[in-house]
Amino acid sequence: MDTKLLNSDYRNLLKQATHLYGKQHEAIAQNIANANTDNYKRINTDFSAQLKTAIDSSGVKTSRDKHITHSSWSGSRSSEIQNNPDGQVDLAREMTDLSVNQIRHEFVTRALARSYSGLSAAIVGRNR
Repeated sequence: MDTKLLNSDYRNLLKQATHLYGKQHEAIAQNIANANTDNYKRINTDFSAQLKTAIDSSGVKTSRDKHITHSSWSGSRSSEIQNNPDGQVDLAREMTDLSVNQIRHEFVTRALARSYSGLSAAIVGRNR
């Protein structure tokens, strides 16, 4: 059996994105949980560099100007991190990041589910 059918570049990218958004969720949750802990330094929750690497190495390329690019999948907060050099947790910002991360995770999870649904329909031989 050809495993390329099950593990396309697109599906692998979605799996990696799901994993990275999960890691980001855990880091944000830890920051929120320790917001009132003395001397706690926030965990960096900007995984955009890892996501860009995953996208660049995935083999998935855009062919039209309106396709979603890696900048749409991740948001860099480097300027905000520089504005908060002491590493204190800003609870409002963490909650906002958690919401945005949840939306992105939901997006890639649904895209992955649609991909497998289409594959399942092709195997069974029915229309979606």
